Amino acid sequence: MTTSTLVTLLCALLICTRLLTFRRRDARYRLGYSCTAWLLIAGTGTVAIRILTQSGYPAGWGIALVMAVLAWLVWRARGNVAQVIKLRRL
Repeated sequence: MTTSTLVTLLCALLICTRLLTFRRRDARYRLGYSCTAWLLIAGTGTVAIRILTQSGYPAGWGIALVMAVLAWLVWRARGNVAQVIKLRRL
């Protein structure tokens, strides 16, 4: 397993785990953000499974960098996808 593949795997597991353990508490429920979170969980979970089962997932430094930035954003937002996206109307 190459270093870039290992970085991609760790970031995918971090993102998936953090999103799965998100607690809404006082935050509003929003269907669009919920669906986005579900897609991120499914996508990062699939990436992790494909790397672990060696299904030929090509993980280069480009995807590793994107996954690292996304992992940092998700972790900083404590798993709140709305805070990661945070669109503002002009």
